[in-house]
Order: sequence, then C-alpha cells, then structure tokens
Amino acid sequence: MSRRNFVKSLSSGMGLGLAMAALMLAACSDNRPAESGGLTAVSGKAAIGGAFSLVDHNGRAVTQADYLGKPQLIYFGWAYCPDVCPTALQQMGAALERAGKAATHYQPIFITLDAERDTPEKLALYVTANGFPKGLIGLSGTPEQVEHAKTVFSVYGQKVEDPSSAARYSYDHSSIIYLMDAQGEFVDAFTHSDTPGEIAKRLIA
Repeated sequence: MSRRNFVKSLSSGMGLGLAMAALMLAACSDNRPAESGGLTAVSGKAAIGGAFSLVDHNGRAVTQADYLGKPQLIYFGWAYCPDVCPTALQQMGAALERAGKAATHYQPIFITLDAERDTPEKLALYVTANGFPKGLIGLSGTPEQVEHAKTVFSVYGQKVEDPSSAARYSYDHSSIIYLMDAQGEFVDAFTHSDTPGEIAKRLIA
C-alpha cells in the first residue's frame, strides 16, 4: 500500500480496518508489512485519537489533556520488542533531529501494549535509550487502560504465545507513528517506509 493511500484510508472509518490489516507485523520479528493492493477511501475525519487515562514513566496519572498544546508523535509498541519498536523510535528520533528547531514544538510519546511487563519503572529506563527521541514520554497503565488507548487510536495489538521468549509471549502489532496536532486531532501517519528526512519535512511544513 502506498503511503498516500494508507493515509487516505485512515480518513475513513471503513478504510481504517483495512489499512491496519495491511500493516500488521509478525510479533515484532519481521519488518515487512503485508502486501496490499491500491487501497483508496473517501475523505473525512480520521477515527483516531481521543480520551485516555494512563500512567507516565514517572508514575504520574495522565490523560490526553496533559499533552494538548503541543503536537504529538505517538507510537504503540512494547519495551521487550527486539527490533521493530526500537527501529521505529529511532526513526522518530532521527526525524526530530533533522527537523532542527521545529522539533521543540513536538512531544514524542511511546504507549506500551504490554501492561503486564512495561511498568513505569521499566519505561523510565526504556525511553532514555540511545537514538530514541529526546524528551520521549513512556505511558503504561492497567490492561484495561491500555486496551482503551488501543481502541481510541485504532491500534492493532495482539498477545501471542511464544515458547522461545523468556516471558513466554510476544506481540503482533501494527507499527505506525501517529502525528497529532496541538488539539489532539489526527494529522498524518508514518510507517517504516517513510525516511527520517521525509518525516522531518512533514514536521517542518
């Protein structure tokens, strides 16, 4: 699916599910999204974003209102993800670095899918990893809170049994960086196929 058609899909409630299905990743172990035909959808307001209640990596209870006033770059993943999640966060960090002074206007946010393991203490260490965006905020919560946030952002994330993992499970999930405006409204979305330079141009525009 081309990026243009993917973003068009997000502007339609009917196209949204198809767009997510086309971008599902296999348990964070394969960077290649599923192939899809030329998907297009009617224009309209994207059904992405809204109210949520979570806990930040400092243990503070927060809602979406705490981040209004600045545009946000939001990514859903999990701290034990071996490759896809850190790659996406490094992609985000590189884009913000290339955006120069414009980067100070954006708040990068990582929302975990793994409420069981990704405690605030764990995320406090994770968000400071080398190559991740400066000022990255990690958000977790109860399984119910995280599930609600997934629903609000139409995120696909499914726990999968994995005998090879020390924790005995991993996650299949979509890998999308959401760009939200200062009012929390959806603006754009980026996938692994967007280069840091391309994302930076969008942030500066």
